Amino acid sequence: MQVRRLHTLNRAPCVAFVAACLALPVFAQPNGGADLAFASDRTGDWELYVYSWDSGEQKQVLAFPGSDFHPTWAPDGSRLAFFHNLGDSAHIYSVSVDGGDLRRLTDGDAVDKAPSWSADGEWIAFSSDRAGSFDLWRMRPDGSDVTRLTEHPGTEKLPAWSPDGRQIAFAGVRDGNTDVFLLDVATGSERRVTTQRFADCYATWSPDGGRLVYAAQSVTDFDIVSWDVATGAETTLMDTNVDEAFPVLSPDGHWLAYQSETSRGTWGIGVAGSDGSGPTPLIESVGWDTKPAWRPTNVVSVAQEGQRRPALLGAIKRP
Repeated sequence: MQVRRLHTLNRAPCVAFVAACLALPVFAQPNGGADLAFASDRTGDWELYVYSWDSGEQKQVLAFPGSDFHPTWAPDGSRLAFFHNLGDSAHIYSVSVDGGDLRRLTDGDAVDKAPSWSADGEWIAFSSDRAGSFDLWRMRPDGSDVTRLTEHPGTEKLPAWSPDGRQIAFAGVRDGNTDVFLLDVATGSERRVTTQRFADCYATWSPDGGRLVYAAQSVTDFDIVSWDVATGAETTLMDTNVDEAFPVLSPDGHWLAYQSETSRGTWGIGVAGSDGSGPTPLIESVGWDTKPAWRPTNVVSVAQEGQRRPALLGAIKRP
């Protein structure tokens, strides 16, 4: 079995190498394949990167002074929206995946953050304190037609569009606790998903819209839970002795990417089966690697009997 090595951004060899090999299906690669966007401060500045599932290469999208967080893909996989933190304020931008055509979508003195692109490409939802407390808003991908979606004295953050565009999952702070809620976009009504005494957040949708995956805090750490939209049944997907957060299912529904606490106490990115099985480190740098986001493609498994590609899902270790 031939194992593909992961390299640092400058292609220097890894000094030490710890890996587990999993036999994964060969994927069709329309629109560049099932890549993962993420944010990292490996250079000393928070920037956006894209990891190629096919080659293992990690490319920096752009060098933008300041801190760039929370990438979200346009539905055609051609652009990323993100928020740029300026300290006292933050603005939302979009950029071509090759780092060109940078566009500023919001302005002013508010903190605009955590964008989420709708599956039809018509809207970007985000959280903003432009009206006082943090509420959910939406705008067109060019920054026009800004509309307030929630009005609550608490905090609404981390929006995630449902695949059909009818609902937005979000983290809401009510009575001092953070829980997952669903917002009906047409009516403005809310449905509370979680009620436990610790925080629940970072909710995202399955490709078919049938379930949510989110991070649930316990006494000791954050774990990953799946929630069935129709029945309300909860299933714990990952329960380890370290934190896992920002879970997101691949476009074909077969894989779960997430950020996980490393042995150094930083964040890295791991991948597991959609049921949480076989969790394995995927990306780990000298810094913090956070908030994975699958490129939304028509990824289809074309694995046939006896035709499987060994893929390295190992951590990059540097001195």
